[in-house]
Amino acid sequence: MFSLKGKVCLVTGGSRGLGESMALTFAKSGADAVAITYNTDENKAIEVCKQIETFGSTSMAIQMEASKIESIKSTVKSVEDEFSKIDVLVNNAGINRQSKMEDVTEKDWDDIMAVNLKGPYFCAREVFSIMKKNGGGRIINIGSVSGLYGGPTTPHYAASKAALHSVTQNLARYGAEHNIFVNSISPGIIETDLTREELKSGGGGKVVELTLLKRPGVEMDVSSIALMLASNDQNYLTGQIISPNGGSYFTV
Repeated sequence: MFSLKGKVCLVTGGSRGLGESMALTFAKSGADAVAITYNTDENKAIEVCKQIETFGSTSMAIQMEASKIESIKSTVKSVEDEFSKIDVLVNNAGINRQSKMEDVTEKDWDDIMAVNLKGPYFCAREVFSIMKKNGGGRIINIGSVSGLYGGPTTPHYAASKAALHSVTQNLARYGAEHNIFVNSISPGIIETDLTREELKSGGGGKVVELTLLKRPGVEMDVSSIALMLASNDQNYLTGQIISPNGGSYFTV
């Protein structure tokens, strides 16, 4: 049902985990081009690009520092120069450093806010002008259920995601008159290559027990929502926070 035929998509942090899953889902769904960004692992990004191309999409991998505005500007310009437009932006790049309140360092706080909040805001701002020029677009911010209920640990991470939800709603206000839809997906515990070890630990098990379904989600539980939000088949959702969390938290 949900087709991305003719669309150019940019997925930050698209070389692994949820970002990789969303990039491949977009390619499978007919996107003309899927560009991904990576931070350090160029070889993995190239592997993902090769997979993208097996579905008939053109691919592009760009190294980007999500906390640096000049790097963001350069990335967005490169994608526009290559494909003439950007129809879909997924702000997925993010970091977390597990820490109790008393152990959070100033550097940890600043780093997490820079990548998880500053990065998505300025990525969206750079892409806005391109989408306005081309008659609209879709921006999808990847938040977290921890940003909805405040934790229970990693206060800096929870704060960054709560703020990202606010940015999502604010950008939706700016985007509405330009046919730019802005939404947030805020997953609960999802099993990826990044969370597999956590899920095996006692802490991860406790989080799973908080869900009604008593199991973690899988990547496609998030990617399927991203596909819906990215497609032209859904035209009345904007400024919303959609949380696939297995019933660990109810949104109103």
